[in-house]
Amino acid sequence: MQTKTIQPIHVLYFETRTSFKEIFQYVRVEARKLYQDAIRNDLEITGPVYWVYDGADGNPDTVFSLTIALPVTAPAHAIDSNYRLKTLDAFECISEDLYGNWDGLINTYGSLFGQIMAQNLRSSGQNREIYLNMDFENPERNITEVQIGILK
Repeated sequence: MQTKTIQPIHVLYFETRTSFKEIFQYVRVEARKLYQDAIRNDLEITGPVYWVYDGADGNPDTVFSLTIALPVTAPAHAIDSNYRLKTLDAFECISEDLYGNWDGLINTYGSLFGQIMAQNLRSSGQNREIYLNMDFENPERNITEVQIGILK
């Protein structure tokens, strides 16, 4: 577990309201479209895909805001896209890397929330998952950084 400040990040993004029951319709869909759109618009991709959860509490029925974001350099030209550009705010968080299958996410979140409680920190209500490596054929090769926002 590590405490850190993530600096603002300029992104091309997709945003929706969803629940964990319904979230799978976006897996392997929106991120792929973001990459295609960035290339079509001659945007420089500067990092891996982020999934940003605002208001998610782990309950499958809770509706929350989901942002799927691809870091890009702010373009000097207009873009023709169904997606939008914005800058993600600076983000205070604790983080931990998950090496392997995403079934392990529940344990990673449990560990991080345990640390939040042990250190008397307060969660901001925003969590981020950064998909450093995605291997759908060999999920044991996945590398995912989980970040839980904290209030300072």
